[in-house]
Amino acid sequence: MAGVLRTARLLAMTDKLREIEADWLNPATIRGAAFILGGLFILMVPEASARLLALALAAALVVMGGADIWSAARIRPIVWTTVGLGLISVLAGAGIVLLPDLAFDVLIQIFAIILGIRGVMVVIRALQSRSTSGAWTFNLVRGGLSVAAAVVIFVIPDAVETALMLTIAATALVSGGIMISYGLTSSDADRLGAVELGGFIKRWLGERDVGEEMRVEVIDNLYFEAPDSSQKQTGYWVLLVLSTTIATLAILADSTAVVIGAMLVAPLMTPILGVSAGIVNGWMSRVSRAFATVVGGVAVSILTAWIVASWAPHFVPIATNTQVISRVSPTLLDMMIAVAAGAAGAYATVDKRVSSSITGVAIAVALVPPLGVVGVTLTVGNYGDAGGAFVLFLTNLVSIILAASLVFVLTGFALVTKLQENREKMKTVIITVLLGALIIMVPLAFTSEGILTSASRQSRAQAVAEEWLGDQENLRLNRVEVNGEEVDIVITGEGEIPSVSSLNKELSESFGTATVAVVEYFPSLRLTAENQP
Repeated sequence: MAGVLRTARLLAMTDKLREIEADWLNPATIRGAAFILGGLFILMVPEASARLLALALAAALVVMGGADIWSAARIRPIVWTTVGLGLISVLAGAGIVLLPDLAFDVLIQIFAIILGIRGVMVVIRALQSRSTSGAWTFNLVRGGLSVAAAVVIFVIPDAVETALMLTIAATALVSGGIMISYGLTSSDADRLGAVELGGFIKRWLGERDVGEEMRVEVIDNLYFEAPDSSQKQTGYWVLLVLSTTIATLAILADSTAVVIGAMLVAPLMTPILGVSAGIVNGWMSRVSRAFATVVGGVAVSILTAWIVASWAPHFVPIATNTQVISRVSPTLLDMMIAVAAGAAGAYATVDKRVSSSITGVAIAVALVPPLGVVGVTLTVGNYGDAGGAFVLFLTNLVSIILAASLVFVLTGFALVTKLQENREKMKTVIITVLLGALIIMVPLAFTSEGILTSASRQSRAQAVAEEWLGDQENLRLNRVEVNGEEVDIVITGEGEIPSVSSLNKELSESFGTATVAVVEYFPSLRLTAENQP
């Protein structure tokens, strides 16, 4: 009898496991798990992933080149420049496959050159066809995007490689999560149909909807509309002036804590998120009004900062002010921070459970302080630093718009049906924003490259100087500083130092360029006194 009961329990457990397996083990969840594993593999094994990325790049070059040759061969007379470019692309792709040991940054630079040439050709053709084709503006923007992307890729290939890897990994992880979520919540028929059609993400997005009540609430929070539009606008401008005043005074005092306080008060994030929400929903009139509010806010902030900085005392010299220095040389890292902050801000806007996190987003993205730095540096005639700070603000602005737009779509604030209805309107706006992002990335790329190069040269100079001193325990390396071609080294201790000429030779070989080694040696004298018995 006991054996029969045990068998019955085992059968019941088996049936239960089968039900659970049938519930979660399906094509959608399997494919989602594969995507997640792929994303984790890229993050955990970057070297192998880089090789796979090189092969993908080779395939892209071959496909682009083949398409160029095929399209050029169909036209009479044959466009030989296109044929030549296509052959170069195909050969470059084949070279990547045949020469796997070739440095990856070289491969990326080859890709950048080809992409840039293609972009220039598209721009030229667009300008030539402006009187005969209605799509010439779209082609002009497309060509400009290609050229801007090529410049960024060529300037900082290492950073682009890392960015590509992270983007692919993030896309795989997000897509995998969406597929698993879809597989666990949809019926069997829907799952199988989605696998056959490859429409996991589209169907998943079709099921996203924050609800009309939340949509109305978000609209009320992001836009200054009736019935209390005047009160909202008054509050916005008052807070903007006050936050800019606080930020400017904090910058002049070089106070990080007070700058953070100004970030919390600043209301500039609201209309920027309004631009994103309007783009994905096709509310072009709201986009225009929100963007006008942003532009007006920028002008008022810079003017306020300039007025405050004109009469307020400068407690810390501008040249050594850390609040200024940290905001006049933006890099691609600043863009990444803004992208993450924009995504977080949009998510906190549509989800009440995390709405309290919006204050942290305001601190992370720092919209008003860069404008404060613009006003401060303008008062002393430092237009270069003012331009750098303004580029930082533009970086934050464009990054937030792009990231927030994506999050508004993923969370269901923008319905898929609306996206399809307003596809043409959105295409123009999004392409314009993307073009702006790539244009901004050009100076960011040069700044990033300069910082990375400087750090690399500093590290190499330190290593060469330490090796040059060797095991001489009586000599101590106090400072190594690289200033362009000059390397300043300060040494203290006792005894003779090695040959400075040999040091300069080693530095030149390490840098790959001519260098000037300047060594300052401060001999030290050690005196010892002993008590006599």
